[in-house]
Amino acid sequence: MSSKPSSSTPPPSVAMGRRAAGVSGAVLRGGGKRLLPFVYAAVTIAVIWELVVVITKPDAAILPSPWQSAQTFAHLVANGELARDVYASLRRVLSAWAGAAVIGIPLGLVMGYSHRFEKIADPFIELLRPISPLAWIPLAILWFGIGEIGKVFVVFIGTFFPIVLTTVAGVKSIDPTLINAGRVYGCTSGISLFRKVILPASLPSIVVGLRISFGMGWAAIIAAELVAAQSGLGFLIANGMEILRADEVLVGMVVIGVLGVMFDSVFRYAHRRLVWTE
Repeated sequence: MSSKPSSSTPPPSVAMGRRAAGVSGAVLRGGGKRLLPFVYAAVTIAVIWELVVVITKPDAAILPSPWQSAQTFAHLVANGELARDVYASLRRVLSAWAGAAVIGIPLGLVMGYSHRFEKIADPFIELLRPISPLAWIPLAILWFGIGEIGKVFVVFIGTFFPIVLTTVAGVKSIDPTLINAGRVYGCTSGISLFRKVILPASLPSIVVGLRISFGMGWAAIIAAELVAAQSGLGFLIANGMEILRADEVLVGMVVIGVLGVMFDSVFRYAHRRLVWTE
């Protein structure tokens, strides 16, 4: 005689579904909590913006209302112009940022590990580092013209030095005991020590440098596009200024801010995943 399953015990598929729903709900709640401060900030800015427009009654060419700017945003999205400008800016930033990482991370690792090499390379870094990326824009135009290479060059300058310096700091902050333990457990060559000990231990600092450098590159590309470009968010802002379309200027500024927050959140998540705990 077969026994019937207890009515209080749900089938395995139902239990798995409930667990999955619980995990999804926890993730959504966590994401919602992190998103709330930005929602509050956006609402506060929009309310203050609307109050200023209502009280001062400026010309729409000088300061449009949030609703007018939202309509312009919808129009730019619908005709594809905003997507093209975002793609152009992101392509330039990512190209320069990736190039800076490919050169800057190995250079920083070697500088942090070899005191002799650091003494040779550090004066060059310290002499060039204080020069703002914006100061390189005239030379970039003279050397490369107003094409893509000049803009990528300006962003490369802005992203290279933070990557190098944070990588150096990450290597120098490694506990010497960890390096000695790596040698004891088989990392006899410099390459194996770098691959198995120094690089993994430096990753949190490297991610911080990548995060900082991306923000600086994002600011640098907007400045470069303001001067010489036919596409990109900087061009959208500069063109809006020339044709007295403050709504386009504001749309460009808002998109820059939102994308900046999104990319910064990605880097924060990566840093949390890579931080070593004792």
